[in-house]
Amino acid sequence: MAHLTIAPLSPVDTDQFYALAAEHLPDSDPERMRRFASTYPAAFQTVHLDKQLIGVCYGWFRKHFAPEDPSFTLDGICIACAYWRKGYGTKLLNAFEDAARSYGAPAVSAGSGREAEAFYIACGYAPKEYKCWTDGKPTVEHTYTSLEDYRTYQRLNPDGFVVMEKKL
Repeated sequence: MAHLTIAPLSPVDTDQFYALAAEHLPDSDPERMRRFASTYPAAFQTVHLDKQLIGVCYGWFRKHFAPEDPSFTLDGICIACAYWRKGYGTKLLNAFEDAARSYGAPAVSAGSGREAEAFYIACGYAPKEYKCWTDGKPTVEHTYTSLEDYRTYQRLNPDGFVVMEKKL
């Protein structure tokens, strides 16, 4: 029987953590991650299956970049492809939410491309905004009023992303 372990990042896993993030989350910023790993160590979570690192997630308070937003942002989450759809991502996300709660966050927010939107909704997240990149900065194209609005809204820019949020 396989043994699953979810725990904060340990020094032993540091190199593998950043390698897995770079492989599956190419837009991740290793310098920013390292800076926040020391400030929010509980928010840098790993998942091991039989001692093999198969997934990571990490984040920090959104206020560092948007002072008006009190949420804790999930900046990245990934599970190695061979382990998708087995519930490991949900368990990893739950551990991240517990860490955000321990830091006093009222909510967790996550930017999501189409491939992960259904995952977040299944985990209790609500679509909040649709953002697109304009002049190198994310700008709100649409604010969702409901799940039905999310489902029926016609995205004008297919390269945008949905901001999801879950109250804690």
